[in-house]
Amino acid sequence: MVDTGVVKRKDTTKGPPLRILSLDGGGVRGYSMLIIIQELMHRTYVEIEGKAPRRDQIPKPADHFDLICGTGTGGLIAIMLGRLRLDLETCKEVYVRMTRKVFETDKTIAGIPYRSTLFKALKLEEAIKECVREHTLFEKEGNDGDKSATGSAFPGSPISPFSPTARGEPRRHSSNASVASFSNRNPASYQNKPYMSSRWGNPNARLYDNRPERTKTAVTAIYKGTRKGGMPAILRSYDSRKEPSPEYDCKIWEAGRATSATGLAFKPIQIGQSVFIDEGAGQYNPAPFALDEATVNEWPGRDVGVFVSIGTGKRPPGSDQNQHIWYEGFLGEFADARRRLIAKIEGCETTHQYMKEEHLSKRGVNIENYYRLNVEIGVGEFGMNEWNRLADISTGTRRYLGKSDVQKMNIEAAVKLSKIHRAIQRANGHMRVPSMGNRGESYKNLPDVPEANPLAVELPAEVPPLTPLSGNAAWTPSPRPSYESGHHDSLEVAPLVLSRMILFRQSRL
Repeated sequence: MVDTGVVKRKDTTKGPPLRILSLDGGGVRGYSMLIIIQELMHRTYVEIEGKAPRRDQIPKPADHFDLICGTGTGGLIAIMLGRLRLDLETCKEVYVRMTRKVFETDKTIAGIPYRSTLFKALKLEEAIKECVREHTLFEKEGNDGDKSATGSAFPGSPISPFSPTARGEPRRHSSNASVASFSNRNPASYQNKPYMSSRWGNPNARLYDNRPERTKTAVTAIYKGTRKGGMPAILRSYDSRKEPSPEYDCKIWEAGRATSATGLAFKPIQIGQSVFIDEGAGQYNPAPFALDEATVNEWPGRDVGVFVSIGTGKRPPGSDQNQHIWYEGFLGEFADARRRLIAKIEGCETTHQYMKEEHLSKRGVNIENYYRLNVEIGVGEFGMNEWNRLADISTGTRRYLGKSDVQKMNIEAAVKLSKIHRAIQRANGHMRVPSMGNRGESYKNLPDVPEANPLAVELPAEVPPLTPLSGNAAWTPSPRPSYESGHHDSLEVAPLVLSRMILFRQSRL
């Protein structure tokens, strides 16, 4: 008799090694993380294909990571790369517009705050909704233009974003990325656009995504009243083995607001019956939570092949978070909040050391599979809201990526990502169709087939010369005209010649 009372657990030990991406918080400096990820994805393509990618061929992180986790600005980027499946170039464009919209309207006069928070939460909500609306299609949230996901009824329909008659939507082109080009529009063209009037997007799409084989996306948020050192809430795009979702109907923009709700920056947000605000208890490096989510909650027993942790920049040496602020005498509470914020940024490297010295071995992860990328100089000293210094952030990040030890880390991580990707492709039975100039291994035993010439035409067969039946002078047909000769009009002569030959033979009989 079968014991039906035994709860069977899915075997999570089978499968390729896990690939995890963890993203720190840090305000506008999150742009640095996007540049670092783009470099990593570029290297990954080179390792897989053996050639340089075109601009539209740089892989999406959603196709090369099993879990993308972030907090704060890293949480927003995790949502864009994981839940919305954006390619990196599009994500950079969206991030620039988002940070400008949020941070250029700070609530200060001459640098002095006149409200309890620095920035308007409504502006952040609008920016996230705008992003979600532009990168979701009706009920197919997070769909990036794949016809198999949208169904044949969508393309060409009057309200389809792919319809040639559609107006106002971003262009989408055929690439490996969910690219929406904004190059033909200026930021002012969509600042006042009403969301709900859109015919092709859903700004209130849910964070939850039940489609199979989708990258799992998680962001951390802090419940109101959490004490220092308390565990964060994890808002997920998937069903968790560990616990039910804090709020089942959590929308994408609500998750973005919750992970960004820091006491100094934004006011609290209520999602359902849960209130989120980080009053100092949270930390800006979610790597330990990302590792636990993967190895303890979702895939216990599975090896971790690559764990990439990316920061928003270290503070310069010698900076003192406890230095006196000139307005501290009459804005002491704000000054304390600012110090807590700086301490959280500096604590990211402390968390990194904890990962190396203790947590990785605790979870059975080989330290050689752990990579921490964080710009050392040129980014960390920028304020979290200095959106007008994005060019400086980009320059400092690219200098960092040019260092030999950083390049070595990038290459090592890319090699491991490429090996896991190929293993997954083999396991799924996917065979990459090689280009004509570089055939794959599986095509070696096949004979070479000449490439088709689009200008080729089918000509009549050669007509053998005829021997006359009498002693009369032999008649010889004119030679067959050649297409290469340039006499294209003479190609019509062959049928006429054949008919004359037949008449000639009949007359001789």
